[in-house]
Amino acid sequence: MSEKMKKATKESLIARAQAKKANEIKYIEYDCKAIGETLMIKKLPVTRIADILDMSEGDSIKAGIELNADLIYASIPLFHDKELQEAYDCKVPTDIVMKVFDDDLGEMNQICSRILEMYGLEEVVEDIKN
Repeated sequence: MSEKMKKATKESLIARAQAKKANEIKYIEYDCKAIGETLMIKKLPVTRIADILDMSEGDSIKAGIELNADLIYASIPLFHDKELQEAYDCKVPTDIVMKVFDDDLGEMNQICSRILEMYGLEEVVEDIKN
């Protein structure tokens, strides 16, 4: 038998809302082996993550790579830096992802897994890997 949860109250829900506001912008660290440095991943609004996942065009490997690049680009603010993009000769902003990671698809999959786990989307992580 599962443990009985306590009854939700207005006070407990208000306290939860206040705590959530205090932590509105959340970042996590990701130790990236491909570059030997720590990247900061920003937790985006869940609707933004849904938009990115919905943009996937098909089940091809190329579509999966593009989806991963879009998800990583959106979640790592450092990659939005124009000077960094110019240094890597990016034609479009999301090119920075593949160029920084030297086309290391394994590292990209790990970063995407970490990003999606922030939203409780472990099943989506498995789908992307396959």
